[in-house]
Amino acid sequence: MSGHQPEGDRHPARLLQALERLLALDATELGPAMQQVAQLLANVLGADKVDVFVHSPREQALVAVGTSDTPMGHKQQALGLDCLPIEGGGRVVTVFQSGTSYLSRHLEDDPIELPAVVQQLGVRSAMIVPLHMAGARRGVLLVSAAQPDSFDADDLTFLEAVAHWIGLIGERAEHVEALTRDAAAAGYRAAAEQLVQTLTPRQREIAALIARGYSNAEIARELVLVPGTVANHVEQILTRLGFRNRTQVAAWAAELGLHRTELRDSDVSAP
Repeated sequence: MSGHQPEGDRHPARLLQALERLLALDATELGPAMQQVAQLLANVLGADKVDVFVHSPREQALVAVGTSDTPMGHKQQALGLDCLPIEGGGRVVTVFQSGTSYLSRHLEDDPIELPAVVQQLGVRSAMIVPLHMAGARRGVLLVSAAQPDSFDADDLTFLEAVAHWIGLIGERAEHVEALTRDAAAAGYRAAAEQLVQTLTPRQREIAALIARGYSNAEIARELVLVPGTVANHVEQILTRLGFRNRTQVAAWAAELGLHRTELRDSDVSAP
């Protein structure tokens, strides 16, 4: 596949077409949105591979959250080159760190590129531009081709313009994901708090002690109960909450903070 397009198919019509299609993408989840972006750009640019790399602070790496569905894209994933540790260096990492776009017509001559990218993946031409979301540099947009001289300065300018819109799409997707997580957490919290009301005061005390890691015998000593009575309460707790085991009770009680409840005389009800 050749990355270089016929002159009549180039700017500005190509940029307008790409932007129109980008704006029409469903940007409710970051991964699927960036996957669509990568495939769209691969088609528009005639590239062998397009990646949207985002920095993962936890992994200290640039991770491809979107890669074109192309043979080179599949090969990259098989080689593990879709996750690039920052400490490993390479041209993608350098562009991310410097914030300066990069164009190579002969990547095999680049002294800082990772050997695996050239020798195993077979990349000979590349464009890399920084990717910003919400005003912060978050990753890079990478376009690759197996043939040398596949891209030129106009292609790089085009990619820089597109990267701005991709950043907006990524920002929107992350915002939607955050709202969805918040709504799910709020719903879970509300449901969990409703479940509390299905328990008697004594059962809430026992659930709190389960969350603290107490055994039935230890709960019986703590609350001055007969062990058999504690076992009955535990069974009732499992039934009322719809749980299968004590671990689920412990996690639920800890989530609501019941394990921090002070056991006061006024809280203690009859067994």
